[in-house]
Amino acid sequence: MKLVFKYEDNFEKTLAAARYQKFWEKSSSEILASFYKHTQLRFKQKKITIHMREDGRSMAGNSHQPMELSMQRDDEQGITCTLIHELAHRLVIGNGIDPPEGNKFIDAHANYYVHRHIYLFLYDVYVDILGKEVAQTEVDRESTKPNSFYTKAWAWALAKSYDQRQQSFMSIKRRYIHNL
Repeated sequence: MKLVFKYEDNFEKTLAAARYQKFWEKSSSEILASFYKHTQLRFKQKKITIHMREDGRSMAGNSHQPMELSMQRDDEQGITCTLIHELAHRLVIGNGIDPPEGNKFIDAHANYYVHRHIYLFLYDVYVDILGKEVAQTEVDRESTKPNSFYTKAWAWALAKSYDQRQQSFMSIKRRYIHNL
């Protein structure tokens, strides 16, 4: 799978894109292998276009819209976690698990369920790529707002053992992917 980073005439965005691209070039094989290990899914989209955002938000996009990554995450851990998180969305969206508007969350309820899907395997991918301590730090970072959908979705997913998360994800795959 190829990630195409769009370089713009904004110096800061260009630097941010270069940081993400450097990480992807170094770690793409390991990331793709970890996603497959924990989901048994491959990316359907062979090329993903990526733009940089000046604010702190990132969005996965879909087959018709580019991925948008925050240029505010500039340390290696932030870049790694942001890219992997958005790729997790793309993996499930591309395999028909999320609704077609997977990145245009209608409300917090829909956002909660979208994140429950990816949190069944995202922690384990973080552990493979960054280690357990960094994975937990990222969970804690995303869970800073009490009662947010991130906090609730992480609590739901991590209350399960690895095997239980795998069983839950397999159940979701059977519900959405009809040719398993």
